[in-house]
Amino acid sequence: MSAPVVAEGNVDWNGVDSIRAAVPARFADPVAWLVARSVGAALAAAPAEATANPDEVGVILVSAHCTSGTLAAVAEATKSGRLSPMRFAAASPGTAGSISCIVHGFRGPSLTLATAPAIGLAAAQVVARGWLTAGAARYVVLSSHTVDEDGRHAVHSTIFGAR
Repeated sequence: MSAPVVAEGNVDWNGVDSIRAAVPARFADPVAWLVARSVGAALAAAPAEATANPDEVGVILVSAHCTSGTLAAVAEATKSGRLSPMRFAAASPGTAGSISCIVHGFRGPSLTLATAPAIGLAAAQVVARGWLTAGAARYVVLSSHTVDEDGRHAVHSTIFGAR
């Protein structure tokens, strides 16, 4: 991508529980909390101006996994006939990216691509470049979530800035 990288952050599965309490959406999928933690790590390395105007910060997540853990829990709970309506909202793949917006106060454009980063990252970069070029966002946080063969989740977040 041609936009300058402002900062980067990485986190793995071990960081989920410590951020879960930051938002009242207790039913949100653990991947959403992991993404929020990774975004926080990138923000910690970014200049203050990157978040000075939350309306100008866009968020993109690329993940084939998204909220599949919560989707599985919903499927299991329906067998008993007892299911909280909150689970349905948390099961939306978009939740995996939108919790970062809530935690960090971003109000710019957002998008979740429910596909593997190997497939969707190039498209996400085109979208980010478009937002930056068109002025829809001054900064874009682009996160990619992967799960390795051992089941270890990892998220890498990069903050891109307009030229």
